[in-house]
Amino acid sequence: MSNQQSNTPRLRLILKSIHIWIGLIAGALISVLSLTGSVIVFRNEIAQATALRRAAAANGSGSAGLDDVARQVTSARVDARIRHVRLPARPGDPFIVQADFGGKQQRLVCDASNGQVLATLQSGWIDWMIDLHRNVLAGKSGRKAVGGVGIVLFTLAATGLLLWLAGPRNWKSWILVRAQGSSRRFHFELHRAAGLWSCGLFALVSFTGIGMAYPDTYRQALQWMTGQPAAGRAPRVAKTAARRLHPLDEYLRIGRDAMPDGVPVELRLPDAGKGPVDLRLWRAGDLAPDGNHVYLDPSTAKVLAVSRAADQPLAVRAFSALAPIHYGEFGGLASKILWSVLGLVPAVLFSTGIVSWWRPAKRKSQRTVREQIRTEDLTLAGR
Repeated sequence: MSNQQSNTPRLRLILKSIHIWIGLIAGALISVLSLTGSVIVFRNEIAQATALRRAAAANGSGSAGLDDVARQVTSARVDARIRHVRLPARPGDPFIVQADFGGKQQRLVCDASNGQVLATLQSGWIDWMIDLHRNVLAGKSGRKAVGGVGIVLFTLAATGLLLWLAGPRNWKSWILVRAQGSSRRFHFELHRAAGLWSCGLFALVSFTGIGMAYPDTYRQALQWMTGQPAAGRAPRVAKTAARRLHPLDEYLRIGRDAMPDGVPVELRLPDAGKGPVDLRLWRAGDLAPDGNHVYLDPSTAKVLAVSRAADQPLAVRAFSALAPIHYGEFGGLASKILWSVLGLVPAVLFSTGIVSWWRPAKRKSQRTVREQIRTEDLTLAGR
């Protein structure tokens, strides 16, 4: 028992050193990624709000089909090739079309009443923030670096929780932030309380972020643990001489019939005629907003496969859940607000951690550090 007690200060000293130095070295970058994450969880809502403002001016009557939208898009430029069509979520909402114009992709807002192109959806600043959050503006190599930051954040959450567990574990520390007394104590208690409340969510968000940065590694691990494939595959399309597309409304009608309990969300057309047409749908109880697929042959509109998220192997469902969990795409607006607030916490932890750690005087000796830890333990125990 005495041996265990003597090892506790040493363990806390090790955990505290790891926690402090990792936080000081990587805290600024973690704060930037978290703050950008707070914004981009609303990326779809921002795009939808912008599109609705454009559509409100038209205020037309009637209901346009996908072929009406396609005619309006291609009438402006003959070389336009439609890639994706985001379907209206509610009556009166516009279509959002992603089209390729001579190698340059644009998103267009189209009137739901007649398919008329209302505007080009400009979202340069949000796209920049998405790139900063996912890739630190450095492409594929940046994505790997972001995965490393996720590992660091996961380590910080784990060591912070272990540091608290290795001490007296006074439950008042979850809410005790005293404004009276020294500035250092206030920042330390704010840092501790914010960290304890958020460490579980940080571990979850960082874990899912690591999986998105290293997808092949995660898939291999899931396949090894479950013995099942961890990636779904779109069906192959037979090679034919003609690769003409059927009317888009035909794809939508046949896809709806193939999955009557699904709500169509987006229609994706094959790139250069390669691959199937992909109608994505949402079903009640789904975690992802578009995790179900009806694949159709582009030339014949024949249903090639129907893929329901709930019917996929466990490994596929686990991997598919990474992005919805990471971006709070479950539970509606409430979960996104919670995730957005969570993204503000690392900046608070970084600033309060620096204030708690900083000493303009000489570096303290190991004995002084141990005495400080013992004092903090006694304070937490309420003695």
